[in-house]
Amino acid sequence: MNSIELVKNFDKDLYSYFVKEIEKQHASVSFIPDENSTSPVCAAIMGSVLVNSTSSSSLTLGRVNDLEKLTTDRLCKIFCAPFATVKTITIEAASRVVFKALTSRGDVVMSLDLRKKEHCNSENLAFRFVNYGVEPDTQELDMNKVEAIAKANKPKLIIFSPINYSAAVDFKRLSEIAKETGALLWCDLSQTASLTAAGVLENPMKYADVVTFSAHGAMQGPHAAVILCKQELAPSIQRAETMAGHNGLLSNQLAALAARLHEMQTPNFKKYCNDVLANAKALAEGLKEGGMKIIGNKIDSHLVMIDAKNCAVSARGAQELLADLGVHVRIAKVQTNDPHVSFDAVRFSTLAATTRGLGVKDMTKLGKAIAEFLQKPDDDNSKRIYKLVVSITATLPNIDKRYLDESVQEAFTREL
Repeated sequence: MNSIELVKNFDKDLYSYFVKEIEKQHASVSFIPDENSTSPVCAAIMGSVLVNSTSSSSLTLGRVNDLEKLTTDRLCKIFCAPFATVKTITIEAASRVVFKALTSRGDVVMSLDLRKKEHCNSENLAFRFVNYGVEPDTQELDMNKVEAIAKANKPKLIIFSPINYSAAVDFKRLSEIAKETGALLWCDLSQTASLTAAGVLENPMKYADVVTFSAHGAMQGPHAAVILCKQELAPSIQRAETMAGHNGLLSNQLAALAARLHEMQTPNFKKYCNDVLANAKALAEGLKEGGMKIIGNKIDSHLVMIDAKNCAVSARGAQELLADLGVHVRIAKVQTNDPHVSFDAVRFSTLAATTRGLGVKDMTKLGKAIAEFLQKPDDDNSKRIYKLVVSITATLPNIDKRYLDESVQEAFTREL
């Protein structure tokens, strides 16, 4: 059933909101990974009969039922994980479970860009966070420096979360550093889980003690968060989940995630992930051609970051000006190993744009135009950006059907 048509015939005021949202999405381009379109298979399952509360299996309530086992088995297979659990809705909640399972109050936690510190929201999650970052000159990780910081601080936990890091990382070396200093290694892949599943990026599960990621946004699944870990840590993770009251997801959420994991094993999905990487490289080239400085230069994932020092406005100003023209980005503070040096960055992700069907030529054009606009945000460049965005995106679907499995392409053509 077409849900929009259902609303049109039932609630005209609400339908007008749908129309405005569709127009907004079609006449804009998002470079924010968390704003990616949800898989239509997942969306259909989320609104299916499984949403009804009349079934005794609508809520797992801590039981490992057939649906939960199907989902976790697929997670373990795709990510080569000994153990998987999916009982939390958000990555923030999953992160707190990991902290409670693996650390004690006051422990030293060493984290790239101090990631995950923002998820510690109670006195029981009070740790001494130690930053490790990129080098000021190369904007890349120097594993010798990372090792020195770890030996000096002897952390209980080392966290790697590449939200502000576009280069591939040596997980083996990072694992060796953790073992040498008596630390556990936690890799969070919330924005790169899809690329990892497709083999575009290396899977850290071989080396890490714990891996986490969210299933929505970048992965195009339902709202849920995944925790993978070594078998010996599973009891601690499960105990922390239970103590925090995370009993399980609704059946429609579990089923939608299971379906998305099934999609992620198709050739079409792998093509999508390869296109994401190709588009990121093309976007970076366009931005450089237009006069921007790329932070890090190595583009091995979906992420491209520019140094706001090359813009005529601040990073925050760039985000707001571009949003007015239908280009949605995020800003970030990139820390370095020099406490006196950091970068105000504008972050671009090619995940959502690739989902809609933009290709390398589109990315190069947009990158160059955006760079020229950010150096001279006058009326002429504003009009040029807006016209370019509309000309590229206005006729595109939310999800390009070539990234859907052939068995579902026809069924969802109308919905797209």
